[in-house]
Amino acid sequence: MDTHSLPPAPTKAGDNPFRDECVARLEFRLPGQHTWDSLLARLANVNWCGAIVGPHGSGKTTLIEQLAPRIEQRGFRPRLFRLDAASKMSDKDALLAAVRALRAPDLLLIDGAEQLSTRQWLPLRVAAEMLAGLVVTVHRSSRLPTLVETETSPALLNELVGELAEFQLPPVEATAIFTRHRGNIRDCLRELHDRWSPLELI
Repeated sequence: MDTHSLPPAPTKAGDNPFRDECVARLEFRLPGQHTWDSLLARLANVNWCGAIVGPHGSGKTTLIEQLAPRIEQRGFRPRLFRLDAASKMSDKDALLAAVRALRAPDLLLIDGAEQLSTRQWLPLRVAAEMLAGLVVTVHRSSRLPTLVETETSPALLNELVGELAEFQLPPVEATAIFTRHRGNIRDCLRELHDRWSPLELI
């Protein structure tokens, strides 16, 4: 298809290829030479304790969600918890209480661990010593060995668009959207969702 000849907007919201349920089904693209097997081997080498590092919207949540069933296949019980900027102190206290009740082969996964202060992190780390492992997502390297750094690019955005909508954005448009959202792929896809009804791309 000519990259400058884009299909018309759908007539129903349920046909929007960028709706949340479609985006949620995307398979995470591991960066560089990483494979799922190599990532799990790296995790095993650091005693199942490590960090997924990357900026907002770079796929950390998708990666940790898709890592969970693969960890389960290795005989562990993945326990996934989420924190974000809206999480309150009570949410973090509830997380610590829940972790204290877990035992190996439970393996703790925390999406958004940068929300924990040092005072909150230390008792959680002590509690996690009773578990089979600990994997977190964070914005910057710290505390745990880095398993993988998530990366984004206009090319990745266009690859995801191709899978979702079966067309390619004009390269200049893909770069413009990517730059506008500072590499946050999640926000890029949200913009495309909004613009798809009606489609405003040229």
